[in-house]
Amino acid sequence: MKVSSQAFNWFMQRITALIIAAGLIVHFVVLHFLIERPVTIHKVAERLQSFGWVLFDSVLLIAVVYHALYGCYNIINDFKPSDRTKGFMVVFLWVIGLTATIVGIANLLPFTKPM
Repeated sequence: MKVSSQAFNWFMQRITALIIAAGLIVHFVVLHFLIERPVTIHKVAERLQSFGWVLFDSVLLIAVVYHALYGCYNIINDFKPSDRTKGFMVVFLWVIGLTATIVGIANLLPFTKPM
């Protein structure tokens, strides 16, 4: 059975929505209810020394970037652009997505302890 890219992207849009919803709940519970107030950069840096939290934040970042940019792609498609415009927008959104993901993860890594 061959799955079309449109069906895959539709499915991933729903999966990333679930990841984002669960991630936001975890984020709010941990940062706003379990850690003493106020939230400071020192407490965040201490939390990010754990590989698990860096992984959690990285997965959440990837889910948000995918979800947002695929949503933008769908909005662009609603305006029935030409194939050339659609191709340009796909490349543009990929560049934005990869740049945001790389910069975001690169900013998380300095907090981790070396193994």
